Amino acid sequence: HTLAQSFEKDFDAPAVVVVGHQSSGKSALIEALMGFQFNQVGGGTKTRRPIALQMKYNPEYAIEPKCYLELPNGKEEERTLAQIQDYIEQENQRLEKDPIRSFDRREIKIRMEYKHCPNLILIDTPGLIAAPKIVGRGARAGREVAQQRALHKSAQDAERLVVEKISCPDYLIVCVEDTADWKHGPTREVVQKADPDLSRTIVVNTKLDTKLPQFGSPKDTVEFLQASILDRTSPQRLGGPFY
Repeated sequence: HTLAQSFEKDFDAPAVVVVGHQSSGKSALIEALMGFQFNQVGGGTKTRRPIALQMKYNPEYAIEPKCYLELPNGKEEERTLAQIQDYIEQENQRLEKDPIRSFDRREIKIRMEYKHCPNLILIDTPGLIAAPKIVGRGARAGREVAQQRALHKSAQDAERLVVEKISCPDYLIVCVEDTADWKHGPTREVVQKADPDLSRTIVVNTKLDTKLPQFGSPKDTVEFLQASILDRTSPQRLGGPFY
């Protein structure tokens, strides 16, 4: 990317799929790469369709990015950033109310040019859901079980969509983990269904500032940062962990 800027030459942008559980810091990571806030940040499902962002470095747009949205007929239309954000939110609300499916595998395709972003195709996937066990007791058991089953179905639908998306062998994968123990990696387990040896996967650990107080000694902290268990279990991984 730096060489392309220096010589003012285009190059083929790699396609990177970002995978993570809800509230894992996935959206914040994507916005750090883009250089500005794009989608909503916070708990819950903010992405119900994969969002394919084709970013291109362009020094002419230093204040705000120039954005284009691909319409259902395949044509591009220039939109403001606010208009694209509204479109994504409308799609989220539509799918949230859909009685048949809560996610849609069709990508929302956006092209943008900006001074502060790299040449990169970034695909944001729906946040994975950690669904609780189905347990119901007492008079409210029926309602609680129904809600839990609905959440389980959403979790399965989201995971199925994500695994399908990362199964393309040409895609690189960014696995966003929010864990303080490398023995447990819920996002990594999902990614390995499509990339068993993590040879296409870069592992990123988020929210390090909240994890440091959890370690009882400097040795524990060093062991976590070195992540030697990943070297033993996934020696062929593409990269990481990065913090």
